Amino acid sequence: MPFENRELPVFVFKSLSSLPFLTHAVFTRHGGFSRGPYASLNLSDTVGDDYQAVSQNLAKVKAFLGTNKLVYATQVHQDKVAIIRVAQGSSRVSNVDALITNQPGVALLIKLADCQGIFLCDVKNKVIAAIHNGWRGSVLNIISKTVKIMEDEFKTHPKDIWAAISPSLGPCCAEFKDYRTLLPKSFWQYKMSGNLFNWWEISCHQLENAGVPRRQIEVAQICTVCNSNFFSYRRDRGKTGRFGVAIMLKEEK
Repeated sequence: MPFENRELPVFVFKSLSSLPFLTHAVFTRHGGFSRGPYASLNLSDTVGDDYQAVSQNLAKVKAFLGTNKLVYATQVHQDKVAIIRVAQGSSRVSNVDALITNQPGVALLIKLADCQGIFLCDVKNKVIAAIHNGWRGSVLNIISKTVKIMEDEFKTHPKDIWAAISPSLGPCCAEFKDYRTLLPKSFWQYKMSGNLFNWWEISCHQLENAGVPRRQIEVAQICTVCNSNFFSYRRDRGKTGRFGVAIMLKEEK
């Protein structure tokens, strides 16, 4: 997953970068206006940061993406999915954890601090999705639900989906001491040494079970706890910001 240093330092996925109709970015915590534990590109206005700084950070993200239509969710660690059919300016969708659109020029933003941001792109019908996927989302299998809605609403075939999993809690740091009460037994096979779990592999398998070919799934392989370029709820013990991942269909010229 190459690092690109333009107006803002971002990471991009090799697979998605090859699609000429698509724009995407994994923003780091750098290049913004926030201070203290939120320094500096915090994109969440619900974690205690200064509202004006967050607004400036979001404006910088929109300028980078080249759009004023930035849609993001009030994420609640559930499995509700919203379809964005019309967007005018920036907007917030309450109580959802996944966004889908086929509208060019509409950027879908997910905010993260250890959870996975998952991009889906139907390369045939040009439909995109952005998923906020923490361990609760994995238990509810929000991945499968999002793929199914793409199938039902946009005639997406899973074999045409390319997927990418953002920097997130890695198998090196994903300790779940209470896994017997928190996680279904079907997840226990992903337990590694001690009480560490490989959530990247869980998501890959859920994508595969939804019909996405494994060869079309790219994993960043970056642990947000270990890599200080990203906000981490675990590393910073809860007092931290949220970095963003965004995906957008380009407008035809």
